[in-house]
Amino acid sequence: MPNDPQRQNPQPGRDLQQAQPVLPGQRREPQAPQHPQKQPQRYAEARAHRVMDRAADAVWREVRDFPALAAWHPGIASSTAHPGNPRVRDLVTTDGIRLTEALHSVDDTLMTLEYGFVAHPFPLTDYRARMEVRPEGDTRCSVTWTATFRPAEGDGAALAAQFEAGVFVVGLEALGARGRG
Repeated sequence: MPNDPQRQNPQPGRDLQQAQPVLPGQRREPQAPQHPQKQPQRYAEARAHRVMDRAADAVWREVRDFPALAAWHPGIASSTAHPGNPRVRDLVTTDGIRLTEALHSVDDTLMTLEYGFVAHPFPLTDYRARMEVRPEGDTRCSVTWTATFRPAEGDGAALAAQFEAGVFVVGLEALGARGRG
């Protein structure tokens, strides 16, 4: 019917159901509403790099001593190993934040270690950090400190910047200054 008012002004819900006829003996199943798919949460990354006027072996000895972070990092007030498990350390920062970190891997040949958070107050999950020491001749080395994590909200850029400036850069500067008279 060319002048049918319902055909000229279609009603969205009604017209969709009419477009899919139900055959005799079939039931019309209700369809779940379509929601946009949630994007998988991306990882954020924090990174700092420093060349030091120290031999790689000397720097690696300090980095490798996982429970002794407070010995060289000025932002860490205390760092202690769990009794019977030196692969887990409890940290207290100079501003009173408490953290527990677990060592995942150490490679003395490549001079790398990886660790992650066990307990922390930060709005993130899946935190994994890596420190890597590389020789740059006999008396110099470079150290790269990176971390990846999933921020609870947003892209994590602000939190990554806090880790970079407030933890990694400060720590690497202090580590580079050690051993110089």
